[in-house]
Amino acid sequence: MAFIDELVEGGGNFVFTRTEGGASLAPASDRETDLASFQNLVRRVRANEGDGYAIHLEHVSSDRPGKLVDLMILTIEDAD
Repeated sequence: MAFIDELVEGGGNFVFTRTEGGASLAPASDRETDLASFQNLVRRVRANEGDGYAIHLEHVSSDRPGKLVDLMILTIEDAD
């Protein structure tokens, strides 16, 4: 099973939205704890890039210090 499938099935404190040919990941809310928790997911997604998807875009929060990612856009490879 691809990492992205495990991620969706496992759930977590984030929002996963599937689009045609891709997906987006964002923290569950704009609270500090959710954004901090999301950084662990960002590291895991980066580490598993190539396992059925590529990172298209990482958006860094402009209203918080520390270059925290608050949105990831992925391109998901076809299973064909």
